[in-house]
Amino acid sequence: MKRDENRKRSGFTLIELLLAASITAVLSGILVITVVQILGIWSRSGGAVAATGEATRILDQLAQDLDAAVLRPDANSWLVGTVQRDQSGVGDTGMTDADWTGLTKPAGVASLRLGAGDLRIDQLRFGQAGLWLRFFTIEPDANDSATNRSLPRAVAYQIVRRRSGARHAYQLFRSQVRPGGTNSTFSSGYDLLASAYVTPNGSEQHPGNIRRPNARFLLGNHVIDFGARIFVQGAGGATTLAFPFSAEAGQSFVATAGTSSIPGYASRPVVRGWPVTVQVMVRILTEEGARLISNLETGRVAVPAGQSYDSYWWELAEAHSLVQVRTITPRARVP
Repeated sequence: MKRDENRKRSGFTLIELLLAASITAVLSGILVITVVQILGIWSRSGGAVAATGEATRILDQLAQDLDAAVLRPDANSWLVGTVQRDQSGVGDTGMTDADWTGLTKPAGVASLRLGAGDLRIDQLRFGQAGLWLRFFTIEPDANDSATNRSLPRAVAYQIVRRRSGARHAYQLFRSQVRPGGTNSTFSSGYDLLASAYVTPNGSEQHPGNIRRPNARFLLGNHVIDFGARIFVQGAGGATTLAFPFSAEAGQSFVATAGTSSIPGYASRPVVRGWPVTVQVMVRILTEEGARLISNLETGRVAVPAGQSYDSYWWELAEAHSLVQVRTITPRARVP
């Protein structure tokens, strides 16, 4: 009899089983939530690390180029920076496969925030396609052919929006022109506003690469803004901010000693001078940010009520991007 009673008492009651199942479900739910949060933090951290590495690599290359920039005190245009508030006129990249139509990064005034000195550079916006920066520089001698010697060559930095599979990608290109030979920097001359440099041509290392980058010269992915503040030596030797020089206008900086009208820029605000310090910035989306921006541009994400497309685009972009800044002092000095 006692053996039967012990056998009955050794099992679990239905209430105990239900209680155990409930506790297990709660603990499992907590565990799932914790794992999801950890994976989210890991993903965001990984995205930030990747964006940081991309920005560092871009700024290292730009610093190397600007450090070896070639400047001469004559009427040629040795360095030119153009704020591209939209893709019409001088600001048009003209690259094959470029696509700035439909829903995209805001253009016009919505793409600009150019306070002359009241904002930090990482708070600025340099237009729909960022700053189109081009200048002459000397690369290290490759010694592999006559076209890769340490001679001045034209280079250009610009953002292009290209289709990549089902979505568009914002990419920063560093174009370069061969220093010598046919269709080269030497044969085209040392004036960045000469016709050879403003007539689009996507052939590799052709002078037209300055206007239309060759796809081989991709420098960085998910770059949604690129800009610079250029300082010149003012009266009494003081360094003063020369560019950007107004809050919202499309504008250009041209390093030249010429005083005549600049071709193609007669109706655009232009400042001339010789850069002694260049502060550059690059804004790069994380992978999550690139996905969110793509979903917004393809209509998969609706703009919240009470907000405009332009404001929401920037809200997403700034929340899911990283900005790096570098101050560069070119070695070239022009009296």
